[in-house]
Amino acid sequence: MATYLSPGVYIEEVPSGPQPIAAAPTSVLAIVGSTTKGPYLTPTRLAGWADFQRSFEGSAAGGFTAEAVYGYFENGGPAVYVVRVDPSTSAQWTVRDSGGNTVFLASATSPGAWANDIDVSVAPDLTGGSGQTYLANVKTAVKLQASAKDVDVTSTQGIEVGDKVIVVGTAGTTNAVVNDKGAGTIRITKSTGGDFDVAVGDVIAARADPADTSLRLAVANGFKIGDVILVEQPDRIRRAAVISDVKAGEAGTLLTLQGNFGALVPGAQFENRTRRFRGQVAPSGTTVPLSAITWNEPAGLEPAADDIGSNNFRAFAANGLQGQWSTNRFDFGASTPPAGPIEVEAIVKVHVFSEQIELTNPSLADLATRYSFVPVGTDLVLSDGTNSATLTRTAGGFTNAGTLNRTFTSATFKLPNQASKGVVVRSVDKPLVGDYVAFGTNVLPITGVDARGGNLYVLAFTANTDISGVAGTKFALRAFQESRFQPLRFKLAVTEGSTTLEEYRNLALDPNHPQYYYKDGIVNEASPRITVGERTATTAIGETTMPASVARTQSGANVAAQAGDYRKGFETLEAETEPAMVICPDALTLDDPLLQVAVIGSMVGHAERFRRYAIVDPPNLANDQDLVKWRGASVDSTYAGVFAPHVKIVNLDPDAVDRFRTVPPSGFVAGVFARTDRERGVHKAPGNERVRGIVGLAENYTTGRQDLLNPVGVNLIRAFPARGTRLWGARNATDDTTWRYVNVRRLFNMIETSVERGTQWVVFEPNTRSTWLRVKVSMENFLDSQWRAGALAGASAVEAYRVRVGLGETMSESEIDLGLIVIEVAIAPAKPAEFVVFRFSHKRLAE
Repeated sequence: MATYLSPGVYIEEVPSGPQPIAAAPTSVLAIVGSTTKGPYLTPTRLAGWADFQRSFEGSAAGGFTAEAVYGYFENGGPAVYVVRVDPSTSAQWTVRDSGGNTVFLASATSPGAWANDIDVSVAPDLTGGSGQTYLANVKTAVKLQASAKDVDVTSTQGIEVGDKVIVVGTAGTTNAVVNDKGAGTIRITKSTGGDFDVAVGDVIAARADPADTSLRLAVANGFKIGDVILVEQPDRIRRAAVISDVKAGEAGTLLTLQGNFGALVPGAQFENRTRRFRGQVAPSGTTVPLSAITWNEPAGLEPAADDIGSNNFRAFAANGLQGQWSTNRFDFGASTPPAGPIEVEAIVKVHVFSEQIELTNPSLADLATRYSFVPVGTDLVLSDGTNSATLTRTAGGFTNAGTLNRTFTSATFKLPNQASKGVVVRSVDKPLVGDYVAFGTNVLPITGVDARGGNLYVLAFTANTDISGVAGTKFALRAFQESRFQPLRFKLAVTEGSTTLEEYRNLALDPNHPQYYYKDGIVNEASPRITVGERTATTAIGETTMPASVARTQSGANVAAQAGDYRKGFETLEAETEPAMVICPDALTLDDPLLQVAVIGSMVGHAERFRRYAIVDPPNLANDQDLVKWRGASVDSTYAGVFAPHVKIVNLDPDAVDRFRTVPPSGFVAGVFARTDRERGVHKAPGNERVRGIVGLAENYTTGRQDLLNPVGVNLIRAFPARGTRLWGARNATDDTTWRYVNVRRLFNMIETSVERGTQWVVFEPNTRSTWLRVKVSMENFLDSQWRAGALAGASAVEAYRVRVGLGETMSESEIDLGLIVIEVAIAPAKPAEFVVFRFSHKRLAE
């Protein structure tokens, strides 16, 4: 009793009576066998057939586990534990970086050949964020010198005093440092060298020097600690470093790097414009020349080798591979050839207008109408392949410089003698005002773009520059372009054929990153098909160590389970407390009958040790005498029942040739047990209950045949006219008449398990009369509820059960000294009316 020291009101909770005992579940099944896929030697609880299909797929070739699970749920089973025991081999993929080094391994989530139908791919993922450094256009021309100069700019946002900048003009670049900033003006000092002329429209951008270990982004989105920050310069050179810290401030976001970029990183450059040209490629090898690509681009505007001509250009295949340009081809450096759609980086160029035509004796008026968009002063050259006629565009039309009395097959506009007259070009991309065209050494800004439809444009230039003598029919488009700053991550996809089944984006290699690919819930545990291993490389994380390709390095294979595998499966069930029934129909798939019996013996032994009921499948024997011999030699236990014959069902495999399949009955029988438990109780014998989900039986037994089988404990499934197919037997596989019936054993299992679980509170209680009384009352209350539910025989509680406990009654003082409480329980189970006998006789009228 508690000691109270201060006056007041105290609240205490005290036991109100004996501890109740809850009935243990009796309907949950455990099945040990082979499956198409699913976890190996791991009891997996499933609540329906759809759960089984998701976790273990459908029917396994040669096995019966799927059919047993189907039959169990079809007949009313609530839940099943499936233990896969076939030691099959898992498919495995090796993920490699661009240098061919292993980054990590990926494996199928479970063993088996099922994973040979899927594949894994990786690709860079630049969708997770973006950023840009300070960038502004110059508004007033100025000459930079070693002393500080004020420069009028379009923006000062994102720049701080002390920041490093690069000044980019059409003629070159120079480095400088910001000394001060005001409203629309920055004061900068040129770093080295002589004077530098800055023109209107030139660009000032932030820069990072080779040894810098930090980078300020004026605008930043999505960067995380552990990211690889990728800088892609307009000249296609790429730099990368790992981010160790991210701090946002008024002047932008400061990124601290693990190391540095190792070279100058300009925020902007004056470079050729590029784009991705699209085409198709058939899988033929890991190198792809341009000749192997079928372009989707307009004829004549697709890229040629001299439009690429740099090792910095790349190709991007639909299967996630990247190829690098090397002399005259793209080298993908992977074991898998690229296939399908492909995108190729190349320079955007304008083409002097030329078209294939068929003009017969054209008039000047016809030509003026057809080529009305041509600027005045531009020459039109018509040719038939041998002869040509040159016409000059005037304000009123064309002037004839040759005979037009022939059929012409091509028309070309020559470059005008002055750029200010305008140029007629074709281009795969629309040229933009502010772009520059490099006419040889003359780099001129475009001041006007007149789009004439399709790929035809008329470009205007203000410069009065002679361009007529410039050779070539293609001229590169150039522009002031920003460097792109992006977090470089990767994406991982699981595909089947051309269908993407799963895709995981924005994955990172650094464990500090929130999207670390190996972290639980990112790919592992999220994917039903694959798992990924830890990073195997020890090199520093960077662009070249990111996943670049995947190769299947091991195929999945189905391996048949042996007797030892089944024993391991039963061992894994020892830790599970819920299952009350156990089956193993796949034991019959073993070729050796003695091994079949050995597996069944392991199952029955497991049932006896863990108070479960084993439903045994006999071989599919047509001879009744053989079946009797098999039962006598193979099974003898009060914890097991044998059920025959095998049943016919609609084949669960939609691709199977045979429409129907004959399978062992244990799964269907277990479902009937579960349904009977729910509707009537475990005390009701499961005989005379309908079997659902079957279309027939392997054997149609008669009463005469059952007269031989029933006495030896072989329970039959029989078809009756107008009553369907029913379980027509409820005996255990034993000669012990005390434990003859299935429901008696299962009732005792339930009561014993319930008492064991419901009286754990007694352990270490005082071994005194009060504890004995509490235990007795708990037991009597529980047994009384069973008697009232019809589980126990007897007209009264006294007849139905008896509970005894006490000194001199169930135990001695020496037993108490040894820490024993002995409770004796006797129950009278309700036994089934297996034989219903009506005795008829003649009745006399006087009786």
